[in-house]
Amino acid sequence: MGYTSFLTLMREDAKYSHRKYMAKVLRESPGLLILDEGHNPRSTKSRLRKVLMKVETDQRILLSGTLFQNNFCEYFNTLSLARPMFIKEVLKTLDPKFKRKKKGAQKARHLLESRARKFFLDNIASKINSDEAEEKMQGLNMLRNMTNGFIDVYEGTASDTLPGLQIYTILMNPTDIQHQILVELHKIMEKCPGYPLEVELLITLASIHPSLINSSLCVKKFYSMEELMELERLRYDCKKGSKVMFVLNLVYRVVKNEKVLIFCHNIAPIKLFLELFENIFRWQQGKEVLVLTGELELFERGRVMDKFEELGGSSRVLLASITACAEGISLTAASRVILLDSEWNPSKTKQAIARAFRPGQQKMVYVYQLLATGTVEEDKYRRTAWKEWVSRMIFSEEFVTQIEYLTGR
Repeated sequence: MGYTSFLTLMREDAKYSHRKYMAKVLRESPGLLILDEGHNPRSTKSRLRKVLMKVETDQRILLSGTLFQNNFCEYFNTLSLARPMFIKEVLKTLDPKFKRKKKGAQKARHLLESRARKFFLDNIASKINSDEAEEKMQGLNMLRNMTNGFIDVYEGTASDTLPGLQIYTILMNPTDIQHQILVELHKIMEKCPGYPLEVELLITLASIHPSLINSSLCVKKFYSMEELMELERLRYDCKKGSKVMFVLNLVYRVVKNEKVLIFCHNIAPIKLFLELFENIFRWQQGKEVLVLTGELELFERGRVMDKFEELGGSSRVLLASITACAEGISLTAASRVILLDSEWNPSKTKQAIARAFRPGQQKMVYVYQLLATGTVEEDKYRRTAWKEWVSRMIFSEEFVTQIEYLTGR
């Protein structure tokens, strides 16, 4: 069953006896618990994770393509969800005061888990996050020794038979008007309490083209109507957006022989590029340029993908939102992939690339990750690179420094 259905059936405040009985069955009867995409319930406050932890079986299989998501706190939560015994194993290894008595075993699970999490973060995560290579290695070895017995890694062999993959991270200087807007937005971000997601959204949009900030409702908090109207007049001026110029130039050069897949998180840039392709190349939506977003029904998404994959078809470019391209979507006709914006979660970027670089691809795949210099996009890239490094170190016997990983040496 899906996680939502499971969470609903496990409600402890159910009014009806049959619902309470079903919750009791699900909690006490399973001999084996299998969790697909098992990294999802990873937050300490997750209701789903709390309910899953109550299932009374230690026989569990957790499946995940991206086991390490954001930080070591979530990683500990994922490990203890997959192996409830891991909590006591951490305490047994790291807590000198831990007593292996029957009475101690009856202590509330959440208290034991909280204590184990603290020891895990203080003794292992802190070492791996250290600037000293020797200390990093010590932390990684401690972690591997504790997890080798119940983690299996399958790298896959499909990529060995593919023509190849080249990924380019391109730092782009913004145009003058972009630079002005981005500097203003970063100043606003510095003054905001916490982390203002709405300002981050405006930075993401402005780094593609300055007129795109008009698509966000929150922009009226920071700009006057006169300023926004002036930016709207620049909408079809390609030279005002560095990423727009890059995309149009690349498409112009390769479109005769190759198909291009363009990914973006937001709908507004997709609509802008659709208009630009229609105005500049005289392409029509549904023919030369296709659009794939989460708004489309599943049947319609399949029709769009089939048209893009059609041999000898007229389609040249597919504009897609990352959320619409879930697992199972194959777009091997595209040999050029453009990522317009950055992502905090590296798994999203890997999944986007995997839409084209997968069994069936017959050409070299070129990926272009576009980042605006001097913006939060660079911070996102560094953070995702760190997550990728940690993930690689956790599951690999080879040790490389973060600098080597970032530079590709």
